[in-house]
Amino acid sequence: MPDKTISYEELAPGYKFPAATYELSASLVSKYLKAVDSSGDGFVPPLAITALAIATMAGSIPLPSGTVAIHASQELEFFKLVPIGTTIECHTGVARKIARGKMSMLILELEVFDQGKEKVQSGKATIALLT
Repeated sequence: MPDKTISYEELAPGYKFPAATYELSASLVSKYLKAVDSSGDGFVPPLAITALAIATMAGSIPLPSGTVAIHASQELEFFKLVPIGTTIECHTGVARKIARGKMSMLILELEVFDQGKEKVQSGKATIALLT
């Protein structure tokens, strides 16, 4: 859910979006495994966590009307396996904002923690924005 207190123009390096918490349920993991044609082993695939975190980030960015967002790249570090059913908390902030004509780029920092407050993942994602 986008933060209604800030506009895209006001986003600046250092801005922190509200934390997002969600459960990595068996049905959610099953949908991911089906989409990537894989089988599970009782743990959530690390890239499934990343995909959900990036989707959450994208949904938190208040974009100008008519803007197309493209996930351009990511740099990730994984710290531990996460069992299915774990509740995780995702923290996202703006690392960098670049504007070049009709294209902008947001480089977002990401940290994901499990319910025991242990870091599960961290990294950066670059989102290209076309107007």
